[in-house]
Amino acid sequence: MLPKIEEFKRWSADSVRKVCIENNLYTAGDNEDYEHMLDWVGRLYPSTENIYFIADDIYRHSENQTISNIMFVLANHAVITCYEIDGDDNR
Repeated sequence: MLPKIEEFKRWSADSVRKVCIENNLYTAGDNEDYEHMLDWVGRLYPSTENIYFIADDIYRHSENQTISNIMFVLANHAVITCYEIDGDDNR
Protein backbone atom coordinates (compact mmCIF):
# COMPACT_ATOMS: atom_id res chain seq x y z
CA MET A 1 0.00 0.00 0.00
CA LEU A 2 1.34 3.39 -0.96
CA PRO A 3 1.75 6.05 1.70
CA LYS A 4 -0.04 9.36 1.31
CA ILE A 5 2.03 11.42 -1.13
CA GLU A 6 1.46 15.11 -1.78
CA GLU A 7 2.93 16.92 -4.75
CA PHE A 8 3.77 20.61 -4.61
CA LYS A 9 4.79 22.69 -7.63
CA ARG A 10 6.42 26.08 -7.53
CA TRP A 11 7.89 28.56 -9.95
CA SER A 12 9.14 32.10 -9.64
CA ALA A 13 9.65 35.15 -11.79
CA ASP A 14 13.39 34.48 -11.55
CA SER A 15 13.08 30.89 -12.77
CA VAL A 16 10.90 31.96 -15.74
CA ARG A 17 13.25 34.86 -16.50
CA LYS A 18 16.19 32.43 -16.53
CA VAL A 19 14.34 30.11 -18.95
CA CYS A 20 13.57 33.04 -21.24
CA ILE A 21 17.20 34.19 -21.28
CA GLU A 22 18.67 30.70 -21.77
CA ASN A 23 16.23 29.90 -24.60
CA ASN A 24 16.21 33.28 -26.33
CA LEU A 25 12.52 33.83 -25.57
CA TYR A 26 10.52 37.04 -25.20
CA THR A 27 12.80 38.84 -27.64
CA ALA A 28 9.87 40.59 -29.39
CA GLY A 29 8.36 42.14 -26.27
CA ASP A 30 9.10 45.35 -24.43
CA ASN A 31 10.07 45.64 -20.76
CA GLU A 32 6.54 46.57 -19.67
CA ASP A 33 5.06 43.45 -21.30
CA TYR A 34 7.84 41.28 -19.86
CA GLU A 35 7.37 42.59 -16.32
CA HIS A 36 3.60 42.16 -16.62
CA MET A 37 4.07 38.49 -17.60
CA LEU A 38 6.52 37.92 -14.74
CA ASP A 39 4.05 39.50 -12.30
CA TRP A 40 1.47 36.91 -13.41
CA VAL A 41 3.99 34.14 -12.71
CA GLY A 42 4.26 35.39 -9.14
CA ARG A 43 0.47 35.21 -8.69
CA LEU A 44 -0.25 31.88 -10.37
CA TYR A 45 0.20 28.27 -9.28
CA PRO A 46 2.04 26.40 -12.06
CA SER A 47 -0.87 24.19 -13.14
CA THR A 48 -1.04 22.98 -16.73
CA GLU A 49 -3.54 25.72 -17.53
CA ASN A 50 -1.37 28.44 -16.00
CA ILE A 51 1.77 27.15 -17.69
CA TYR A 52 -0.19 27.41 -20.94
CA PHE A 53 -1.29 30.97 -20.06
CA ILE A 54 2.31 32.09 -19.49
CA ALA A 55 3.64 30.11 -22.47
CA ASP A 56 1.06 31.79 -24.72
CA ASP A 57 2.23 35.22 -23.57
CA ILE A 58 5.86 34.24 -24.14
CA TYR A 59 4.93 32.79 -27.56
CA ARG A 60 3.28 36.06 -28.62
CA HIS A 61 6.49 37.90 -27.74
CA SER A 62 8.96 35.43 -29.25
CA GLU A 63 10.07 34.33 -32.70
CA ASN A 64 10.25 30.84 -34.18
CA GLN A 65 8.64 29.05 -31.24
CA THR A 66 5.61 26.90 -30.52
CA ILE A 67 3.47 27.10 -27.42
CA SER A 68 4.00 23.40 -26.71
CA ASN A 69 7.78 23.84 -26.82
CA ILE A 70 7.61 26.81 -24.46
CA MET A 71 5.34 24.84 -22.12
CA PHE A 72 7.84 21.96 -22.12
CA VAL A 73 10.73 24.27 -21.30
CA LEU A 74 8.79 26.03 -18.54
CA ALA A 75 7.55 22.78 -16.98
CA ASN A 76 10.98 21.16 -17.05
CA HIS A 77 13.23 24.10 -16.24
CA ALA A 78 11.19 26.77 -14.42
CA VAL A 79 8.83 24.66 -12.31
CA ILE A 80 10.13 22.87 -9.23
CA THR A 81 8.17 19.82 -8.09
CA CYS A 82 8.51 18.65 -4.47
CA TYR A 83 6.92 15.73 -2.64
CA GLU A 84 5.88 15.13 0.94
CA ILE A 85 5.31 11.56 2.05
CA ASP A 86 2.91 10.97 4.97
CA GLY A 87 3.70 14.47 6.19
CA ASP A 88 7.27 13.31 6.95
CA ASP A 89 10.16 14.28 4.67
CA ASN A 90 12.53 11.96 6.58
CA ARG A 91 11.03 8.86 5.09
